[in-house]
Amino acid sequence: MDNFFNQKLDDINAARLALVLIIALVLGCVLLQIKNNKTVETLESSYSRAMYELVEYMDNVETLLAKAQISSSPEYAAKTLTEIWRKADLAQSALSQIPITHVSLEKVVQYLNQLSDYSYVLSKNSIEGEPLDEEDFKNLKDFYERAGVMNSTLIDILLDMNNGSLSWEELTKENKNSDYAQQVANISQDSFGKIEEDMQDYSGLIYDGPFSDHMTSVKPLGLGSGEITREEAEKIIYSYADKDVIEKISYEGITNSIIPVHNFTVQLSDGFNLYFDVSVQGGKVIWFMKDRESQGEFISVEMAKSIASDFFDAYDFENMKDTYYIKQNGTVTINFAHEQDGVICYPDLVKIKIALDTGEVLGMEAQSYFSSHIERKFVKPKISIEKARNSINKNIEIISAGKAVIPTDFKTEILTYEFKGKVEENEFLIYINVEDGHEEEIFMIIDSPNGVLTI
Repeated sequence: MDNFFNQKLDDINAARLALVLIIALVLGCVLLQIKNNKTVETLESSYSRAMYELVEYMDNVETLLAKAQISSSPEYAAKTLTEIWRKADLAQSALSQIPITHVSLEKVVQYLNQLSDYSYVLSKNSIEGEPLDEEDFKNLKDFYERAGVMNSTLIDILLDMNNGSLSWEELTKENKNSDYAQQVANISQDSFGKIEEDMQDYSGLIYDGPFSDHMTSVKPLGLGSGEITREEAEKIIYSYADKDVIEKISYEGITNSIIPVHNFTVQLSDGFNLYFDVSVQGGKVIWFMKDRESQGEFISVEMAKSIASDFFDAYDFENMKDTYYIKQNGTVTINFAHEQDGVICYPDLVKIKIALDTGEVLGMEAQSYFSSHIERKFVKPKISIEKARNSINKNIEIISAGKAVIPTDFKTEILTYEFKGKVEENEFLIYINVEDGHEEEIFMIIDSPNGVLTI
């Protein structure tokens, strides 16, 4: 009898153990699903926010361009054009956060770049009292009409999002085997592809600014010689990403922009993607980005600068000096310029994006650096630094002085004396030409909790 009861007790305990294991397994699956759902919801929320911001900024741009065409005074034109410049930059920032390959939207990026820069040039002229001429109004009208076409398509895409025809989750999946995923891919291509199709005949404007075609077509100086193949470019990616975390590398083709590049999408084992642009000439990584969001701010900007310096040492960027930075959404983007013989060379600019939660390097953009970087032969100054200092407004308290190479709107360079000065609570940078003492540029330094910038 005792054996019978002992056997029953063992059976009950075994059943209980099995039930506990089943409950634990089910609970684990439920918790994992909840976590996955939250991750998807977070990503979709981020993408949707960027999409809404893009639509809003482009709507602002269209309205402002309409106003600019009927402006009759330089004062009002300057105000309107400054707003266009700002909104176009914001639209480009929002566009960069949408998970659509930047290759397919090359013309859109070019449009926003040129709109931003053109409006800046006109704004600057208007501030100096120069009215808009007939050619300016013609160009603004062209910008306006293209903004209208883009806005119409963007609204259609937004409607597809709202009615469920487009899903960010499916849109970002690599696997296109399912019928639904393929349908989503087709809709995505039709929708976002239509914007690029609308812009295919957009060839750009010719004007005096850093994004004008006759300026940006200057031959890059820092790439080296020889062209690399797709296979050679792919090998370079492995020096930037640990091969143990790479699950798949997809080749997206060649983009023939200022610097022609091989485009890659790298799928990682942590569920995120890396995007790479590797130059056809010389095999340099011009740009890369990881689509991960930071989960907070746990490291300082100074530590991020140290991480960026280590990155430069690892990838043979020599004598890089940090200049300005901006914090946004738990990340910091730091500008670094090359320094040669104690002279800061601002055309040789590299931007590094660091996540402030873990210190991970999330991105780099080095087009300016590889376009401009060479060993420079500096002209001999014709005026002394003391004479240059004496030419500055006496109300400015000079804090520091040095030399810097600065770029011009005409893709040339000028060697200057760089003075950092202060008037009451405001700080400024003043650049004086070392040859003729001409005051080339003045920037106001904005030091805020979110960064140090110049305007």
